[in-house]
Amino acid sequence: MPRAICENSLTQLCANHPEVSLALIATTDAHVVGHRSHAGLDAARIAAMTSSIIAICESLSNELDGGGCQSASISMGEYTFVIAHIPTPQQSLALAIGVTHDILLARARRLTLDFSARIARSLESLDPPPSQP
Repeated sequence: MPRAICENSLTQLCANHPEVSLALIATTDAHVVGHRSHAGLDAARIAAMTSSIIAICESLSNELDGGGCQSASISMGEYTFVIAHIPTPQQSLALAIGVTHDILLARARRLTLDFSARIARSLESLDPPPSQP
């Protein structure tokens, strides 16, 4: 079950990285697949905003002929929010990870991209192999 894989992966991510205060996996049309948060954040609202940011980044990437948007980072006074696509052929998913500024932006981005790739591999393993003619 993809939702179970996402939920379990988010639990492990937060357990192994206490600096992560928010982790969310959502479809790019803003449906929450799984989330973890230290605060009482509204996952549906965060998913909707994440979806909007991904859409804007994709539009900019297309306009600049830059290829697909791999990630977007938002640096705030005390917080960094990194969003990345989870590359799966089945469904367009996005991962958002929030960390405090105790973590360097480059490390937060690397964590997000690596975790995104790991989720993609886990979801791909669920796909049945193509049938042989």
